[in-house]
Amino acid sequence: MSMERSRRARFANTAPSAGEFAIGFVLAGVFVFLITPLVVQGLVGWATSGGFAWPNGHLASAYGGLLRGRFGTGLTDGVAAGLPGNAVMWVLALIGEVLAIGATVVVAMWMRDVTGANSRHGLATATQAADALGLAPLRKRADQIRPDLYARANRNGLLR
Repeated sequence: MSMERSRRARFANTAPSAGEFAIGFVLAGVFVFLITPLVVQGLVGWATSGGFAWPNGHLASAYGGLLRGRFGTGLTDGVAAGLPGNAVMWVLALIGEVLAIGATVVVAMWMRDVTGANSRHGLATATQAADALGLAPLRKRADQIRPDLYARANRNGLLR
């Protein structure tokens, strides 16, 4: 019965694989990259007009304005007039992008370590292995542990 439980537990692992994690990170990064200019515009609009400036119902025209280099498209006239010049807004958007993408990378690396999607999850460091198993037994079996580094030659001079 315990064998069946352990088999079931192996197949119930829901942690993401490294590939799934990479796809999720790329999708989150693209979303953050695309939404940051509008968030910066909203925050600057909030600072200048007192209300968070979001292009409700005009998202396509807001992105069209950004593609043409203009902020404030899709906003009410009072809020759009209160925004600083486009050059200042692009500098603020660039600063926002750097901060947002940097935060996304930090969170993704933290999540990768927490979920165990990285390649070293569960592996001991060399110091931990030496403490647990002893240095002499590790050196004695070095050719089995790392045959690429410590291969021994047989009598004919061939690597075994």
